[in-house]
Order: sequence, then structure tokens, then C-alpha cells
Amino acid sequence: MINVNSIIKMDWGRIQALTEAQVTALEQTAEYLHTEVVQAQVMPFDDPRVEEYKVYGKRGQFAKNGREYKGKIKKRTLRGGHLQNDSTFVDYSRCKSGKATLVSSTPYARRLYFHPEYHFDKGENPHAKGKWLEDWLPGGSKDEDCQKAYKQIYKMITGV
Repeated sequence: MINVNSIIKMDWGRIQALTEAQVTALEQTAEYLHTEVVQAQVMPFDDPRVEEYKVYGKRGQFAKNGREYKGKIKKRTLRGGHLQNDSTFVDYSRCKSGKATLVSSTPYARRLYFHPEYHFDKGENPHAKGKWLEDWLPGGSKDEDCQKAYKQIYKMITGV
């Protein structure tokens, strides 16, 4: 009968470094996806527009000339293009559990995303459409790009 003994020594420092590298690679891959979506010019981009509105005084308020105050027209500029530039960001809060989220924080983002029948202004982004992340989801034309990017980033960080 043969007896075999083996001793395994774990390098816990290296294992911890590899685990931290996974989180860092996930964060950088999510940022890569955000950059790819912006550069693909698929998100709707609104142009700034000027809107006029009327400001009324209190009922029965009179102006200095003795006539009743009818209101005054003011203008405000509604800025455009903030869905892709300012309102879309990567949420890193759950990266340690293996999830990174690309968030569009405007109230109209959901409406634009799920209604591809809208006629989007294609002046700034020529490929603007609804469901703009469809290409990077499973079954899309670029569905393996994030996996490849994660592998490259992880190899670069760890040197494996």
C-alpha cells in the first residue's frame, strides 16, 4: 500500500490581489462600455431650445400706471444633449458583488429607450435610435466586446 502526503500552501496575498483585480477590471470594463456607447453615437441628443412662458402677478395687482398687471413674457433655455454626456454614468456601488450598472438618470430616458418608433434628431448623433444598448446585449452585433475587454484589462492588471 502506498501512502501519499501533500502539503498545500496558499498565497493569500496573491489571491486577495487577484480578487481586487477582478473588481478593478469590472469597473474599467463598465467605463469602456460607456465610452463605446457614446462614441457609437446611438443615444438621442437634443438640441437646446428657447421656450417662452408668461409670469403673472397676484390677482388684482396693478402696475404703476394704474392698469391691471397682465403678466410678463420671460424666456428660458432648455439645454440639450445631456442624456449621453451628463446624465449617463457608471454606478460602481455593487462592483464588489460583481455588478456594474450603466445608468441614465433623466426622467425621459426610459421613454426614449423603449419607444424606437420616435423620430430622433440625427443632427448630432447620426445613429440615434431607441434601444441604443441593443448592440451590446447578448445576440447583438457587439455582444462579445465587453467580455474581450474584461479579459484584456484583467490580464493587464494581474500580469497573468
